[in-house]
Amino acid sequence: MRVLLLIFMLQAVLFSSDATIDVIKETKDSIKISVEGYSETDKNGEFLKKMKKMVIADLKVAGVFFVSDIEFPSSFEADIALLQYRENKIDYLLKFKTLKDNAKYSLMADLYDIKANKKVLTKKYSVSSEERYPFLSHKLIAQIAEMLNIEDLSWMEKFVIFAVNTSPKQSKIMIGDYSLTFTQSIINSGLNLFPKWRDSSQREFFYTNLNSTPVLYKADLYSGKKEKITQSDGMLVCSDVSEDGNRLLLTMAPEDQPDIYMYNLQTKAQNKITSEKSIDVNGNFLDDEESIVFVSDRLGKPNIFSKKLTGNSVEQMVYKGKNNNFCTSYKNYIAYVSRDTNSEFDDNAFNIYLISTKTDYIRQLTTTGKNLFPRFSPNGDTLLYIKNYKNESALGIIRLGYNKSFLFPLKTGKLQAVDW
Repeated sequence: MRVLLLIFMLQAVLFSSDATIDVIKETKDSIKISVEGYSETDKNGEFLKKMKKMVIADLKVAGVFFVSDIEFPSSFEADIALLQYRENKIDYLLKFKTLKDNAKYSLMADLYDIKANKKVLTKKYSVSSEERYPFLSHKLIAQIAEMLNIEDLSWMEKFVIFAVNTSPKQSKIMIGDYSLTFTQSIINSGLNLFPKWRDSSQREFFYTNLNSTPVLYKADLYSGKKEKITQSDGMLVCSDVSEDGNRLLLTMAPEDQPDIYMYNLQTKAQNKITSEKSIDVNGNFLDDEESIVFVSDRLGKPNIFSKKLTGNSVEQMVYKGKNNNFCTSYKNYIAYVSRDTNSEFDDNAFNIYLISTKTDYIRQLTTTGKNLFPRFSPNGDTLLYIKNYKNESALGIIRLGYNKSFLFPLKTGKLQAVDW
């Protein structure tokens, strides 16, 4: 029974303009930017090449920038080729220099407004090891977007936490940057699944250990300290956490039938939210935490429902598709996974759709392969998900405000769950 329930949880780019879903931003005009990179300590230029590649990639993922291949390099300290950049209609020039000082790796950067002929940003960032160099770029591009008042890209600076299946009955918890260029194992022994950050500080996280009876742990990323929260026969998954980090939505099946529970970390109180004779899983807070959205087979097939926390009435949210088996939420927006094919012999297609509680419009976000486990960014304008295609596993990024999506493959193992 436990295996069937876990499968149910685990089953859990086309864009069009629609003014009724305002999380989809109006596409802005592209900002044309050129990038120059320099180094004083990188003798063979390998670190500089990696850094420039990452900076350009981050600018492209941002969605609003058009990265020009035109540049007129000289040195980091030299005056810029203002007239040449103006002739090529460049809006901004980003100059950066990589440095290595003892054990630190640093990035110094200047941003020039070509039209106004002035430097508008000067920054320096450092990391403690070369492996963490992607965050130098992520912080820089997020800062540029904030300074230009064009986009909140703070999610670029966040750790992504994910589970990776490594062998039968073995799965580890890892963190990384959103591009998976940097990754690090943090929980290694046993079958560890469904990691979930406690809050935006990204210091503590929850995960389920399935070595025997499912146990939910809270762990500290920096100290390594672990604390047992609760356990349950059948299954146990923390699918969402309240904004204050104190209330958990859990899926548990102490008597073989999974239901959704609310667990309070401060009082240790545990309240059952769903109680139908059905499989109810994957609860997420909705509408300023006044409701939850969840997956249930109470009408015969897995589908998406919502329920007020103060009442008993349940509302069906999706009327399209016969197997809608995973959901996530941001305020009044819901992204869900639907199995769009039903083949006994070929891999089935699982696609992600976006809906709002305020409209009837459905937006399809993916078209091929198995697209699973979507998660909204903290500001709701970007979607992170897992894509499995032809035995390969990758993190996908969908920039909801732009007609752009990106895939970042995992080097080894298979992604099982993800959060940021």
